[in-house]
Amino acid sequence: MRPAAITLVTALHDDDLRLVADRLVTDRTVGHRVHVAGSAFAAARSIAARADQLDRVCGPSAEHGLVATLAPGTDVRAVGMLLANAARSETGDDRVLRHVVTVLRADDVAQLLWSEVDDAFVAAERVADAVEYATVIALDRLGPLSGRRRRALVALLHRLAPHAVIVALQTIRSAEDLPASNGGAARLLAAGAGWMRALSSDAGRADTGRGPGDGLVTLRYREPLPFHPGRLAEVIAEDLAPGVNGRVLRSRGFFRLASRPDHVGSWSSFGAMLALDPTANPSWDADAPVGQAIWFVGERMDVHGIERALDGALLTPEELLAGPGSWRSWADPFPIWPALDAHSHD
Repeated sequence: MRPAAITLVTALHDDDLRLVADRLVTDRTVGHRVHVAGSAFAAARSIAARADQLDRVCGPSAEHGLVATLAPGTDVRAVGMLLANAARSETGDDRVLRHVVTVLRADDVAQLLWSEVDDAFVAAERVADAVEYATVIALDRLGPLSGRRRRALVALLHRLAPHAVIVALQTIRSAEDLPASNGGAARLLAAGAGWMRALSSDAGRADTGRGPGDGLVTLRYREPLPFHPGRLAEVIAEDLAPGVNGRVLRSRGFFRLASRPDHVGSWSSFGAMLALDPTANPSWDADAPVGQAIWFVGERMDVHGIERALDGALLTPEELLAGPGSWRSWADPFPIWPALDAHSHD
């Protein structure tokens, strides 16, 4: 029996979800759809149950598929990985995910990236996650953007999702308009985001862009020392502000604060919004990142200026020798993180 080829569709607006799903299910080989919400586990379980039902109904020789629309905010990467892992455990083959289609309103995304909006954290996080874990990005409402801004947006999306195909929404009229796929889209989700690829590569800190004309600059910042909390706060407020060292459009990675030696922090910025959150990994975990590992991409970025500023926030030799007992007493201007359970730490 051929298992149903699953296509996930994600968007920030319900209307966009319905529009794309309506187009995809008109194809003769894709006759079924399901809408899911809730946690990634609940969504994946609902999709898998519907796909199993479809397999039984269609029979062993049918070529069929399932379009699953995810409610805004659902973790698309987690859903894809759960579906692939479940398929692997049952059949030994994880090729069940045909595509992850992300629908974006280009003018809304440009507003988040290039305006001085600094409080739309939920929208920014959803856009970043939807882009970086997509195999197809469908852009709507490109008309309000200038040609220059449109080119810059597409170039940035290419950087954030190197594996994704970027198209105008109107070009998707049926499932046949999606790129060919062997069902292995979940493998791209595992480590296909631009920031993941950059931080796992052996390349140097800076490069000059995807192509000679895209105008983007990237920086991979890696240092083993932790940051001083006060000096890092100054760098964020002064040196990473738009216009000081160019404009950072997106940054992502992991960081360590000396004043929080038990934690590994998650660093994520989109436009003018920066979120510094704790990860689930304690610092003593064998797989925890050491020190700083952050990827930046932006326009006219002065990579040397950003490097100098971040280097200045690292602990000095004298501060490092003072040890965690001293670090914990330092003034720390960042929001409090939940305490970690240290009982498992030997």
